[in-house]
Amino acid sequence: MNQIKFFVVGFISLYLISCQQPTQETRSEEIKTDSFSVVQPDTTAAIDTTVNIQESESSLSNKAADSTRFKIREGKHYLSLQWISWEVLGEAEIKYLGDNKYSIVGQQLNSKNSDYLKISGTLEPVSDKKLIFEGTIETQVEHLNEGKPCVKEGSRFFESTKNRKYWRLQDMENCEGGMVVDYVDIYF
Repeated sequence: MNQIKFFVVGFISLYLISCQQPTQETRSEEIKTDSFSVVQPDTTAAIDTTVNIQESESSLSNKAADSTRFKIREGKHYLSLQWISWEVLGEAEIKYLGDNKYSIVGQQLNSKNSDYLKISGTLEPVSDKKLIFEGTIETQVEHLNEGKPCVKEGSRFFESTKNRKYWRLQDMENCEGGMVVDYVDIYF
């Protein structure tokens, strides 16, 4: 009987410890939109990015308004979707619009078939590693989604992680669903 009590007390203690507020080591920065929020851990913490649903757009705008010191290089940038090629990249043109916003228009075409990536919209840097994208990203890959276009519209995040030289779209799931992911990358 004492062993059961000891087990129950130990289990409850572990449960309570796991429910405590994060420590300074796991502080995080939260960026919110109308449809999701991205929680990016502090660089000293070893925690993955998580996504939560249904956050306010005004909070996103406030975060972006505080980030006017971050800039993107204007001009041509390489663009890629891994299903098309990482060797033959597409191009996107980025232009400053004012008020910390940039336009982006670009595409990557597959010379061997009708696969493509098209992007059109605006970018707003919220840090040196994160961009808010507003617009349309369309991909078509003949062996995915029954060869039909996959269209993503609205607010999305691009982020550069692990010292990579590109921002990657964080909404990676292909319209086919399941375990199929698209790596849409905009190079610095």
